[in-house]
Amino acid sequence: MSWWEQFFDEEYLVLYAPVLDPERTEREVAACVSLLRLTEGKRVLDLCCGTGRHSIPLQRRGLRVCGVDSSRKLLGKAAERADRVGAYPAWVLGDARELPLKNGGLDAAICLFNSIGYGTDAEALAMLREARRCCKQLLLETAHRDEHVRNTGPGGAFEWAERDGVRVLVERWIEAVPGVSRATFRIQREGRPDVVRDFRHRLYTATELVAMLRKAGFERIECYGDYDRRAFAIDSPLFLAHAR
Repeated sequence: MSWWEQFFDEEYLVLYAPVLDPERTEREVAACVSLLRLTEGKRVLDLCCGTGRHSIPLQRRGLRVCGVDSSRKLLGKAAERADRVGAYPAWVLGDARELPLKNGGLDAAICLFNSIGYGTDAEALAMLREARRCCKQLLLETAHRDEHVRNTGPGGAFEWAERDGVRVLVERWIEAVPGVSRATFRIQREGRPDVVRDFRHRLYTATELVAMLRKAGFERIECYGDYDRRAFAIDSPLFLAHAR
């Protein structure tokens, strides 16, 4: 079993909920609509949709959204959230490397918040090829190696946070030769055993990401350093590519 098959469960929400606030989500969704020129009725694929953070607000804007994820638990959370606001994307339990979807049936795909790079390079390429097979265009957002190296430093990094009585300790480091960001999360609750989660993320440079997108079959690729469409630079907070 791959490490990520156990990582993306209820504890994942504890780890990342503090940084995934509604304001951030709205900014990202608005950029998706603008960059991809999405109008009411367009069909959108949300790859690795998780709890539907992007799928649900896109559906509420009048789009027809299909959210795909390999985590049954996160899709269950997505369905609960959708029920609460009365927006109903189609939820599909599936593997982004081999999508259970027809060729060319969708207008656009999004793959956001570092959802690529959890396996091998061949698996990352397979995800991009599947997106190209099913959709006319893709918006890809992920961390990039230059920024991660700058923030983590040669000695690694240690941080902690506490919220609602839950303390999260994080140790981060980078394996330089394979280009992998590693982390160990320790979740502490009073009176309960610690929960430990290991994280592994292949870091790509912008050059590598563009090359993979081209190999996947995309021809026109525009790169940005954030959702405000600023030009990509080595100190950009993220890598965002609009591939067609």
